[in-house]
Amino acid sequence: MYVMELQELTAGLILVASVCAGICAVFIARSKSSVNKHSRQRIKDFESDIKYLAESKKQEAKDYRMEILRLKGTINKMKQGPDFTEKELIDGSGIGDLLLTKFGLGKYRKFLQPYLPQIEKAIVENKDEIINTIKSKSNNQAPQPGTQNQDLTTL
Repeated sequence: MYVMELQELTAGLILVASVCAGICAVFIARSKSSVNKHSRQRIKDFESDIKYLAESKKQEAKDYRMEILRLKGTINKMKQGPDFTEKELIDGSGIGDLLLTKFGLGKYRKFLQPYLPQIEKAIVENKDEIINTIKSKSNNQAPQPGTQNQDLTTL
């Protein structure tokens, strides 16, 4: 009888210990997995950082697209060459300034200013030859990419 009571007592003790261990495991797991105010704040900070990075990357991509389109437009304009009217070519006065603006060299005007009279004099002396050269160049097609006549290399 004494052995029987001891077995029941051990069985009861093991049962109570396992129930207590299970309850402790539930409380520990709950406390580890629960979200407190500090972890909520960290999660909000991470979310705001991710949103900021996403917006900045979108803006950078948009800026790159705009820059690419601007550069493509500039390259297409340069491939077409300058457009001169016959009146502009025949009129000899201020042809140096006209060339600077038509070829997009306005930013170099300060450096080229001392040479403008010499350039204008050479243009006036050889205007028929220059007009024919420009007309023949404008009648030709723009050079195809990859040929030796291509002046610009694309990105």
